[in-house]
Amino acid sequence: MNTTDEGAHSAQQALVERVRSAIKSAGVNHSEVARRIGLDASKLSKSLAGTRKFRVEEISLIAELTDVTTDWLTTGRTSRPPRRQLVSDDRVAAAEDGAETPALDEPWMSKGTRNRLKIIAAAWEFYADRGIDKVRTEDVARATDLSTSAVNYHFRTKNQLLQAALRYSLEVIGRTRELNEPADPVSVLRRFARMHAGVDVRIRRVWSIWIQSWARASTDEDARTNLAGVYDEWLEMMTGVVLAGQRAGTIRTGDTALIVKSLSIFIDGLGVARSTEQMPLTDEEALVMLENYLSAHILTDDLPTQTPGRDTASSRPEPTQQEEGT
Repeated sequence: MNTTDEGAHSAQQALVERVRSAIKSAGVNHSEVARRIGLDASKLSKSLAGTRKFRVEEISLIAELTDVTTDWLTTGRTSRPPRRQLVSDDRVAAAEDGAETPALDEPWMSKGTRNRLKIIAAAWEFYADRGIDKVRTEDVARATDLSTSAVNYHFRTKNQLLQAALRYSLEVIGRTRELNEPADPVSVLRRFARMHAGVDVRIRRVWSIWIQSWARASTDEDARTNLAGVYDEWLEMMTGVVLAGQRAGTIRTGDTALIVKSLSIFIDGLGVARSTEQMPLTDEEALVMLENYLSAHILTDDLPTQTPGRDTASSRPEPTQQEEGT
């Protein structure tokens, strides 16, 4: 391959990465992207895998759908992807009130994106508190001050909205930089375990939706597909932390995928028992069980064991803005 060919291949790879990033940030699943831009799902998959080139009109439609600029998708010249620099509603309101306006480098969010996020957040709470099958489109529309047609525009089916709600659960528990760049992988892992095992009551809505989704997945193929896709993202988050610990020498080496799966299964079982209250377990007992599992199967032998108790409880992370609203 000559230099020209190598440059073209590199540019194509960069384009694909930007497209994948834009789709992920927009929270739209691949099948919905294909439907909205009028492309066969298999062709979109090939394009995202780099075995088929995107057409110009496809890039334009993806840019519109994901609220990024066509220029950013095709060239990556701009440092961030907003479609245009417009004054947001909040900035206008602040200016009218004489208040200091936010900095110009804050990411711009279109009205469509704001509405989409409002719909997901409202549905997430309803699904957790009322039950997935008891939530109507009208309920979500009323809670977000939108019309039912607006909700249906963003989410054509209930399965699509449920998948978005499941992914939103990952954001609730993982919206920190250290999940991607863990300075102390063991501390992050312990925090993950505590939160998912139901010790942190702020995650009760996350568990409610997961448990309901597991039940639906046992008999519904669409629900199973949705759950599998989001669960893969959860495993990727855990894998990143475990790999960082292995590089640091604080987490055992070996089959990383098997380590992550085993830990996830243990946490899931403990979390279900805690969330459904079918087994009497105190916070202290749950923490001891978690620490014993980590020491026996995950952490290296020369790492000091953390004694569950007051210090463990006090080390729980501060709630994010989303968690404070639960």
